[in-house]
Amino acid sequence: MTKKAADVMLRPAREKDVPTLVKLIHELALYERAPEDCHATDAAMHEQLFGAQPRAEAWVAELDGHIAGYAIFFHNFSTWEAAPGLYLEDVYVRPTYRRLGIGKMLLTALAALARRRGCQRFEWTVLDWNKPARDFYEQLGARPMTDWVIYRTEGEPLDRLAAEGEKLLPTDSGNAQHESIDKTLPAAGPGERYVVHTDGGARPNPGTGGWAAVVRLGKRSFALSGGERETTNNRMEMTAAIRVLEALPGGKQTIEMHTDSEYLKKGITGWMKGWKRNGWLTAAKEPVKNVDLWQRLDELCAQHAVTWHWLRGHAGHRDNETCDELCAREIERLNAAKR
Repeated sequence: MTKKAADVMLRPAREKDVPTLVKLIHELALYERAPEDCHATDAAMHEQLFGAQPRAEAWVAELDGHIAGYAIFFHNFSTWEAAPGLYLEDVYVRPTYRRLGIGKMLLTALAALARRRGCQRFEWTVLDWNKPARDFYEQLGARPMTDWVIYRTEGEPLDRLAAEGEKLLPTDSGNAQHESIDKTLPAAGPGERYVVHTDGGARPNPGTGGWAAVVRLGKRSFALSGGERETTNNRMEMTAAIRVLEALPGGKQTIEMHTDSEYLKKGITGWMKGWKRNGWLTAAKEPVKNVDLWQRLDELCAQHAVTWHWLRGHAGHRDNETCDELCAREIERLNAAKR
């Protein structure tokens, strides 16, 4: 079957992609004539992309069910602009999938992502002998920085790239209104999954609390939120995830759950096994805190295919920021009612 650019799908990398990413990183090192300098391992890359404190992000280009290329990037910061930038560490397309425009797709999509996140610069480096790559970047409006040979796009060239790449990114919330739901989320179509971001908190802690979630399904997005008096940060974080799982339609659903709570992520993916084995007691033989919510989460997760991801809060992710705003509104609503 003939490969077509229209069949390429860009998406954030998942934990299961790490072994393939590492393999491609070593392929890139070989292409750049320095395979002996590449020390990436599956464990190290997993820690940097999906560990407790991720240092970088990765997107992949997928075609025919296979990863055709990838881009790994992270945020830097400009004191002169007093604004973040996006730094592209690697972009690589496997030889079999070249000449489909995948490299340009990755660059334009990241340009759009940079603009969405308020970045003023999009930068990367290239080996001085790699003239085809340098010519390609300059055609996109990037320019070499004197001495450093760092390519940067900003202003109109970055806007142009972002405009072209915007259609390649999933629909972002921005200031758009999310759909509200009554009790149940709509059913997922064939091959669709629910992408969820949650947040929760109490002010003070303990005190009045709010929880919120943004749920994406295809091109649609939904917002859920609520609050409680006399609660805690941890209980609100857990409640947000529970309310989303309770709102799913019948049948086994596929959910990607994103939280900025290490307590929730570590509890559901690690600690809970030991607690259950100990009859819901900790290793110190003390009752597990918030056991009512942990048991409800355990019950709900058993009904669905849920993968858990941690992300840093207040780091510019639009859905996470939206959840934080909704939590604050719920807390204010409850405090106003008390007054």
